[in-house]
Amino acid sequence: MNAHFALDTHEAQTGLSKSLSGSVQLPLNLSDKLTQRQLEILLLLCEGKVNKQIAYDLGVSTATVKVHIRNAITRLGAKNRMNAVAIVAANSAIFRNAAF
Repeated sequence: MNAHFALDTHEAQTGLSKSLSGSVQLPLNLSDKLTQRQLEILLLLCEGKVNKQIAYDLGVSTATVKVHIRNAITRLGAKNRMNAVAIVAANSAIFRNAAF
């Protein structure tokens, strides 16, 4: 199961920031806000993987995955897990579109 997000390509090309959930401005430099492991886990969530699959793939416990997700939610200022995944997915799409 993959998530697909429709973005305004004009905003992505011009670099104009877009508000997501009121307080978060896109694009973000996610490496400044998240650790490498937190970003890795959120990107795996974007791919549709569940905590147990992520834990198995990374060789850690599900509790460790949950802690990384909870800390990432706090650092991003997201409302919940779904909002954090949306922020990362939208931000990744903006930078992917800008690279082309």
